[in-house]
Amino acid sequence: MISRLSYDWTPKELAERHAGTTEVALLWSKRTHRAAVAVLDEGTGDYFELEIGAADDPLDLFNHPYAYAASRGLIHTDDRQPATV
Repeated sequence: MISRLSYDWTPKELAERHAGTTEVALLWSKRTHRAAVAVLDEGTGDYFELEIGAADDPLDLFNHPYAYAASRGLIHTDDRQPATV
C-alpha cells in the first residue's frame, strides 16, 4: 500500500487501484497543496511519482501513469536501455 510521497509522509489518498503486482495511488498533500500519482510494482520493487501539474488531467494520469512517465523521460521505451523509474 502506498501511503506516502517523497515530499509528504502523510498525504490523503484520493484513489487507488491494482493490476497484477502494480499499485497506483492518487495522493494529495494538504501540507503542500500538491497532488501526485505514485506507482509501485511489488514484483520488481520499482517505484515512481508523477506530480500533477495545472495542465494535467489527474484521472488520465492516474489511469495511464506509464505513458506519462515515458513522456516525461522517467521510463525508457527502448528495450536496450534500462528503465529509470
